[in-house]
Amino acid sequence: MGKIIRLDEKLANMIAAGEVVENPASVVKELVENALDAKSTRIEVDLEGAGMKRIRVIDDGEGMAHDDVDIALERHATSKIKTEHDLHHIQSLGFRGEALPSIASVSTLTLESSDGATTARRLTIKNGRRESDTIGTMKQGTAISVEGLFYNTPARLKHLKGEPRELSMVVDYIHKLALAHPRVRFTLTHDRKTLFHTTGDGNTQKILYQIYGADVAKSMMTFTANNAYFSIRGTLAKPAHTRSARRHVTLITNGRVIKNTRIVKAVIDGYKTYLPTHQYPIALLEIDVDPLLIDINIHPQKLDIKFSEERRLIELIETNVRQTLVRADLTPTAQKTTPYHQPDQTRMDLTDAIEEPNTPYQTPKPEETSEPKSRQTKATSSRFPDIEYIGQYAGTYLLFQNDEGLYMLDQHAAAERIRYEQYYRAMQADRTTQQTLLTPIAIDLTGAERIALQGSESVFEAIGIHLDITDAAANVTAVPTWFPTDHVERYTEAAIETVLDERDLAIGPLIDHVAKELSCKHSIRANKHLSRDEINVLMRNLANAHNPFTCPHGRPTLIKLTTHEIERMFKRVMS
Repeated sequence: MGKIIRLDEKLANMIAAGEVVENPASVVKELVENALDAKSTRIEVDLEGAGMKRIRVIDDGEGMAHDDVDIALERHATSKIKTEHDLHHIQSLGFRGEALPSIASVSTLTLESSDGATTARRLTIKNGRRESDTIGTMKQGTAISVEGLFYNTPARLKHLKGEPRELSMVVDYIHKLALAHPRVRFTLTHDRKTLFHTTGDGNTQKILYQIYGADVAKSMMTFTANNAYFSIRGTLAKPAHTRSARRHVTLITNGRVIKNTRIVKAVIDGYKTYLPTHQYPIALLEIDVDPLLIDINIHPQKLDIKFSEERRLIELIETNVRQTLVRADLTPTAQKTTPYHQPDQTRMDLTDAIEEPNTPYQTPKPEETSEPKSRQTKATSSRFPDIEYIGQYAGTYLLFQNDEGLYMLDQHAAAERIRYEQYYRAMQADRTTQQTLLTPIAIDLTGAERIALQGSESVFEAIGIHLDITDAAANVTAVPTWFPTDHVERYTEAAIETVLDERDLAIGPLIDHVAKELSCKHSIRANKHLSRDEINVLMRNLANAHNPFTCPHGRPTLIKLTTHEIERMFKRVMS
């Protein structure tokens, strides 16, 4: 007997489930996209236990005839394509015909549907096998319930995140689908609580308001553009409203929510010079294109797609984002004040980027910043060279010399290293001593982000931040005593983004990530003229750093040209 066998239907469906069903959000995606393909105008998504206990999706779409219910639960059964020609002109969101049987193979799935002309049918499948088949009560539309997801595949169940994380992914995807289909009324509930609701009146700004709040929604700028291949509609937040992650650039192609790093980069590049370092825009980009020019069949979940003439699309996006910004009034509104109690602590000035590492957040004493002598930068550690300051080049590099040669120091990288070690040391040594803010500081987060952070309060407490998170708001009420007076909001946002992006970090790596993020944001920038006093403090602190030779990201702080190398370049020596 040969070794090759045909997989039975149950096993084949479970293998397919591994491609299209990763978590509750992927189940919601498949079911809601089917509802949209059925021309629904109202879609309700109800979750229990972040969808791990139950997912129920109800729509008012075309529904299925009595006989179609059976076929819909078979592999590769679809109403959306019939010929090879259809495969190259896909207009629907789904087309593979694998979603329902795949989901049914790893859950208990109950499907009830009616096309309005025939009696509704209610069918329950468990572990890939039919358990019941009865008459339903729906007049028209479809209701699908998925219970006990991955109950028969414990290895997959083990890799699910906690409820807040799983729920946040569902909320985030429903947000994006609502932006892609503003004329559909979406309702999302979780454990009998409404998390998100749209009116279906076609007003995208209302949806943006619900996701990002009034300030962002009011700041949105729009543009339309086209070339021979693409038509695009962009909705852009002004640069005053930014985020610390790229995920707030939403891409939609022919009504489909997609991921494409090159297109996201094109949007960000259009904002170039308008955004602070390590900040990213809030943007919605809708792309209409002939289906022949895209391939959505390259990924089982149909999120990643391939564009023909992609370079022309990128050029169109970059040009129009940039032109929209050039035409707009981008004058920012007054920043929120940060009143809080901080006794006996000096307000930071420029020297906050270069203060003494052993006494964080204190302005250097006058005697420490007096006019330098020729060898003022001599290091406490013998590792660091004894060098003399001679000037500044290109507003960015400080020049030094000694008997061995010429040294160039990157002032931003050096300040980054000092700052990083200060933050790291402060968070390690004094994470629990807090000061209460007189007025809590509201942190601007989406509903999905607030949900994702619920349950993470202890993580923030471990680094000295008391963060109150509810369904409606996130407020900082206390911070470490070593926090500077005027950067509390930015510091907290950096910590939040680190937790959102690196959810499984232990406290040690979390402190490292936050320290790196903060050191980069708040160090001396290029093209900043420094006084001799400031240079003295900078060099003394760098020389005393644990690692004075690279910034926290591994770039060199100091490079050296030996006298011999310089003489060889000038042909004074030949070897």
